[in-house]
Amino acid sequence: MKQLGCLALPLALAVGGLGLVVVLGPEDLRAEASTVRLGTDAPVPEEYRALLLDAAGQCAEVNAPLLAAQIDVESGWNPDAVSDSDARGLAQFTDPTWERWGRDADGNGTNSPHDPPDAVDAQARYLCHLFVDLADLPGDPTDRTLAAYHAGPFAVRAHGGRPPTRETRDYVTAVRALLPRYQAVEDAPAPATDCGFTLARANPRTCQQAIDAARAEARSASRVWERWCLAFVAEAYGWGASGEPTANAAWRRLDAADETHPGDLHPPAGALLFYATGDDAGHVALHLGDGQVATNDIAAPGRIDLVPLDHLTDGPWHLTYRGWAPPHFPHGVEGTSRVG
Repeated sequence: MKQLGCLALPLALAVGGLGLVVVLGPEDLRAEASTVRLGTDAPVPEEYRALLLDAAGQCAEVNAPLLAAQIDVESGWNPDAVSDSDARGLAQFTDPTWERWGRDADGNGTNSPHDPPDAVDAQARYLCHLFVDLADLPGDPTDRTLAAYHAGPFAVRAHGGRPPTRETRDYVTAVRALLPRYQAVEDAPAPATDCGFTLARANPRTCQQAIDAARAEARSASRVWERWCLAFVAEAYGWGASGEPTANAAWRRLDAADETHPGDLHPPAGALLFYATGDDAGHVALHLGDGQVATNDIAAPGRIDLVPLDHLTDGPWHLTYRGWAPPHFPHGVEGTSRVG
């Protein structure tokens, strides 16, 4: 069978937000991380506030309130703290972990877990690494990352998720419980209703606009979408990029949020249709309604074509249909869409 699964983009193109793996620059990451903002009245020592805000730009998953809540639990904001296991500083690094992640972040000639700029920088980079390294495991990504920070990534992987030990469980619970103390309080946006979907985050384009854009892209006969299925459906909805690494990752996130409809063969117009492929990337297509689907690569590499719904499962590829999900892109990246 031909490999349909969607690939990631090379770095040079991914920076432009066009592919499945979104590689962002420091300012973009800082903006993404700041979607959960540090409260102006959060009880952060003033000398550490700028460090947290700067370190939060290391990756989209790590924000300033998370760093602050973790430091609160780890050291109580004491840069000279030393634990019984000889973990040291604001972020409580042991010597072996510091040897790998520590650096002279502020250029003052000192590389030490007791130096707050060095400690917060290493804390953020290590958390970012853990988010990525353990992404294939089940459970809440933040919970397993915090558990790995506390018990070590090998323990988390050995248990297929958060270790069952009470100490690690209490640690994760304590950090989670402190997050509201450090987060800015904002009014929640009203859910957006579109094509029968209720979305926690509105898309730049409505459902009908996305369908019209997909049809226009098919008419254009452009061939820029080879193995970029998730990029196509996200850009059809007006995003610059999906914010997810693969179609499989998008399905898993939506499924964990109970937003999927596994095996349902009657998807509404505008729904995202997910399929298993011969690789781990998976495939996703856009349902246009009336049993018609817009998908890349079906008739020609890189081209968007409109085919019957059953063509993906009963046609030459014989893909396995997973189900459908609403067009929810919780990490969609704003930018210029090429679709339509």
